[in-house]
Amino acid sequence: MAYTTIDNSQECFQTLHYTGNGSTSSGITRTFDGSVNLKPGLTYHHKYASSGNYHNIMENEYTGPGTHWIASSGDSAVDGITASYDTNGFTHATQNLGGYYHNENGSSYGVWAWKESGASNATNTDGTITSTVRVNSDIGLSIVNWTGTSADGTIGHGLGKTPDALWMYPIQVSANNGNTQRPQWWRGNSWNHVMNTGLNEGRTQSDSTNGRLGAYSHGSSQGTSSVFSVFSGNSSYEAVNHSSQNYMCLAWTSIQGFSKFSSYEGTGDVDGQFVYTGFKPALIIIVPVDQNAGHSCFDYKRDPVNAGGGGKINLTANYGAENRDANTKIDILSNGFKIRCTHAQLNAYNNTYAFGAFAAEPLVTSTGVPATAR
Repeated sequence: MAYTTIDNSQECFQTLHYTGNGSTSSGITRTFDGSVNLKPGLTYHHKYASSGNYHNIMENEYTGPGTHWIASSGDSAVDGITASYDTNGFTHATQNLGGYYHNENGSSYGVWAWKESGASNATNTDGTITSTVRVNSDIGLSIVNWTGTSADGTIGHGLGKTPDALWMYPIQVSANNGNTQRPQWWRGNSWNHVMNTGLNEGRTQSDSTNGRLGAYSHGSSQGTSSVFSVFSGNSSYEAVNHSSQNYMCLAWTSIQGFSKFSSYEGTGDVDGQFVYTGFKPALIIIVPVDQNAGHSCFDYKRDPVNAGGGGKINLTANYGAENRDANTKIDILSNGFKIRCTHAQLNAYNNTYAFGAFAAEPLVTSTGVPATAR
């Protein structure tokens, strides 16, 4: 059997960086610069800045081009600042086009883009709560939607494998009494806890006040190859399963040679952990499980030199600002990454760190071609 079914990772995931020009002209198109075209189905769009209003996640699969805001004070609502997802990139809508969200003059932006599935929405009755799923089996992603029931339950995800990460978005936030919590569950979490935080926030793992979710499968029935679970926190379901409200979850599972979700333990030593992924990463997201701290995100295009060259980017997820911090160093290698610092956000002694990573290229292709080192 071949090591991977994805020989060219850019068919499935690409990164893009650009500088805004403040133009409000219609039809501004951003084109990816990979070796192959990529029509995205999901993008994470972020501004490198030291003030707010710069993070949003957009998807084209379930609702059409639009934005599910993940700013700490923003609703998870579709408001259409993206006009279209194109055969090799996307086109901005005219809404706020010259503003800070996506084209402020002189501001730098980054986009992480995952391929469109080409699938259709499907009704899933595997769980106790009926869901609608759109599964992209190539990249291990299912976009899952359901209507809340205000009860503990299981939800079908359609992945065919146990999820390794769940990113939760209550779409009808205003109906949920203003609740803006976006709980996450990562493979590195203990079975009865979630990260009560979105990608742009930072909190320790804890029982969510307004609902929990999980897919832990060792000695527990929270998650299987068919379902994950939603359940209450302090008798509330607002963040995950409030009655009659609409929810979306991005359910991820690892794909050999392309993506990896797991965890590592901090050593507190500058010669930190080597973390094997089985590919050269293009994007690494690191989540401190035991701390009230933001996610650290590293991609291979913003700083193509390893730690010895002067520090990777720490995309502090509390407010999303780019922070070129020489004290948060990692090396990106042909088969994983290595921590090169003692920063508590990446490598505190005996602390657990969950991570998700996506490939720039596999360790070895299906025809035996090895990845090159940086």
